[in-house]
Amino acid sequence: MFAAIFNSKTYFEYFYQIIELQLEHIVPYQDKCLDTESRSTGQSPCRFALKKTGDDVGFETSVYNNSVCKTPSLNRLAKRSVTIKHGYTSVSSCSPSRAALLSGLPSHQNGMYGLHHSVHHFNSFDGVKSLPAILKTANVKTGIIGKKHIGPDYVYKFDYEETNENNDMLQCARNVTRMKEFVREFFAMDQTRPFFLYIGFNDCHRCPDSKYGDFCEKFGNGEPGFGNIPDWKPAYYDPKDVIVPPFLPDTPATRGDISNQYTSMSRLDAGVGMLLDELESHGYLDETLIIFTADNGIPFPNAKTNLFESGMGEPYL
Repeated sequence: MFAAIFNSKTYFEYFYQIIELQLEHIVPYQDKCLDTESRSTGQSPCRFALKKTGDDVGFETSVYNNSVCKTPSLNRLAKRSVTIKHGYTSVSSCSPSRAALLSGLPSHQNGMYGLHHSVHHFNSFDGVKSLPAILKTANVKTGIIGKKHIGPDYVYKFDYEETNENNDMLQCARNVTRMKEFVREFFAMDQTRPFFLYIGFNDCHRCPDSKYGDFCEKFGNGEPGFGNIPDWKPAYYDPKDVIVPPFLPDTPATRGDISNQYTSMSRLDAGVGMLLDELESHGYLDETLIIFTADNGIPFPNAKTNLFESGMGEPYL
């Protein structure tokens, strides 16, 4: 459906143009959404889902020919997707990239010049017309689960919000079992409306709590003191087996970091599988547009926050 046109940092500008072109058609579709027979036979054309990987995800997946890091759920998605090999973020940093994603505007136009949290406290301009606001005019149900990290709230306001702003980040954006509960709550809301759901995973960002390891790879792994995430079976990798990117030094420390990153990726992959399963069990999978991407490159030197390929390049499915 979107083949070949998404090959640069203007990816979401195209996405916005398509959404705006389709809005005039969404409202007449409301009757079909309300039609029980249409819904039961899977013919409703009224579903949207944007599934976004946060954070700091590069090409360390089997979808992108990494022969070590196994990502079966992403492979499952890729089999039914267009896979973009040369996709780029608009900004190699978290909040500015997310704001561009949800506004269709680059940083100098939307106002999100830096990070949203803490002392940085950057916000988009009050007059920015965000994607959830645009969809609201067409009576589309909107939801965001996981990491949000943008503001102000009234610019990026969703109908349903379970994010780091009202939950613990680890629980709402890395605990895929808790995220599944949120997804089910969202699907249960007003099932007569088309939906747009934004999923903000926190994997594979480096961990703010050293207790759980460099990439929070121990969080929810079932070991004493780390809790248990029932929907995740951690995958572990020997550092000697990992693939060291050419822009990093091949040292034991680097290999240890990458090994932990791969384990974090296995949790994200479990989350992708969870969402696909929920879409399928609710009868939405075949009528939902799913987009998988990231905010910026991996959290290593010469990558994230840099203008190198390793910082700007990111996956798109």
